[in-house]
Amino acid sequence: NAGIEVELLTYNIKNKVFSWETSVNFTLNRNRLLELGSKDEEQLINQGDLNELYLARVGDPAIRYYGYKTIGVWKSQAEIDANPHHVSDQPGGLRVKDQNGDGVINEKDRVVIGSPYPDFTWGFTNTFKWKNFDLMILIQGVQGVDILNGDSEYIDMRERNKLFANSNRWLSENNPGDGKTPYMDHGIRWADTDYIVEDGSYIAMRNVMLGYKLPKKITKKMGISGLRLYATADNLVYIMADGYRGINPEAMSKSGSYGSALMDGYQRGSFPLQRTFSFGFDLNF
Repeated sequence: NAGIEVELLTYNIKNKVFSWETSVNFTLNRNRLLELGSKDEEQLINQGDLNELYLARVGDPAIRYYGYKTIGVWKSQAEIDANPHHVSDQPGGLRVKDQNGDGVINEKDRVVIGSPYPDFTWGFTNTFKWKNFDLMILIQGVQGVDILNGDSEYIDMRERNKLFANSNRWLSENNPGDGKTPYMDHGIRWADTDYIVEDGSYIAMRNVMLGYKLPKKITKKMGISGLRLYATADNLVYIMADGYRGINPEAMSKSGSYGSALMDGYQRGSFPLQRTFSFGFDLNF
């Protein structure tokens, strides 16, 4: 593993009445698999609950998604018959690329189709103070991470998730849709392809806190040394990538087979992110 983590703190304005501080942090990490169980073993393919595949290859990052690269949707049986195809292909199903050019679609055409490792993560915090008021705003994000969306393999999600059900999918040879969206359950399994690999990048206004510190002349009369009232909001704004069809890009499956150090990035049945509001006080005697 190798990476960098950088933090920059600036004091933009600072006087007796008003101050403004900014903190920016940036982190990236890269890893490379040096060796598996034996020095002669070059790669290991792990299998998840949907039989989706994870490749661990010496010399490459420890985890990469492994499957077929899609190049559209089969429009008709005649198109299938005239081109390299998989034994399970049907009109309206996903069409995948013949990677090795042998005229047949099989396991030899599987390639790397994604990675659970983000390009980088970042955070941006601004703190303002004006007289007895203080305001803190934390914005945080992740860029360039891929998610295996396991929800897409279940019929109820395909029927009820509007990002699948309302899409311009193939319905018939006369109504082929946008040429990119397959029929609900035709042809090659979605989980065998990059069709379930989605962009998990996000930007979140992770926390906002507004506080007010009572003047000393008031707290003195109350017989205390200090009192600060505050209100906070978490996940006030959350922007997900356009290509993501789930409800929480941060929720990953970690139990069962997904507890393996060589499997990560799979998501199914996640709970939505909560936007929470809270109020409180700090009292000092």
